[in-house]
Amino acid sequence: MSGTSRTLLLIFCWLWPPVTGFLMQRISQCTFSDNKQGNITFGTGFTFNRQILLSYSKSDQMYIPCPMGCIREVGQVVVQFSTLLNTNPDTVTRVEKEEEKCKKEVITFWEKTVKRTAKPSVEVFLPVQIHTESDPVLICHVWGFYPQDIRVAWFKNDHLVKNYTEPQRSGDWTYRVVAVLDLRDTVSSDNYTCLVDHSSLDEPILKIWKHGLTDIQIINISVASVVFVLGVICLILGVACWKNAKRSGYFPIPGSYED
Repeated sequence: MSGTSRTLLLIFCWLWPPVTGFLMQRISQCTFSDNKQGNITFGTGFTFNRQILLSYSKSDQMYIPCPMGCIREVGQVVVQFSTLLNTNPDTVTRVEKEEEKCKKEVITFWEKTVKRTAKPSVEVFLPVQIHTESDPVLICHVWGFYPQDIRVAWFKNDHLVKNYTEPQRSGDWTYRVVAVLDLRDTVSSDNYTCLVDHSSLDEPILKIWKHGLTDIQIINISVASVVFVLGVICLILGVACWKNAKRSGYFPIPGSYED
């Protein structure tokens, strides 16, 4: 704790002797947005038990007492303390050094993170219609990508139908897009393609959808059919072996064997 902060804390202890605990803080905040420029904002000030007492004004180059308002007893002390700080020639220099450090740290941060990329995952599906009167729609869900600049487009029979370029935050520094397409005017011969173009991709992702079974459904049905056929073959072979054994007069007795 600095000498000025310690002095202010002692004054407040004198003003409120019945209180059993005090929290005096000097807080500096370095905020920036999630883009390459950063839009850096620096602020500093003093708080007492979470109440803002002094806030530094960059335009005025001085501390402003009680920016959120203070009770009369506190206000008088804070005004005196702000005068003490503002008349100190080192105050402005110290704050400027902290702001410069803030800017350098942000630049270092972006040099390590701005080139980070995450490839999008894409899924095209027909949502389950809870109400039969609902209009049929097709959804292209794109998620888990970074940075946010992306193009998601719907094509119907190779003709552009709709573009999506404004993603939503997912809360984990990635973004997502839910591209919804109206299917009310579709016919069975129509083909739909969801195109996803992002800086993390070597080439755009194309997801094709058409009426009928999807590729995954076709694979699942094919695997199930093969398993069913193998089961039928095993059953036929088992029945044939049993009939041959019956004709030869061989009937194995359960629990008996020969050495």
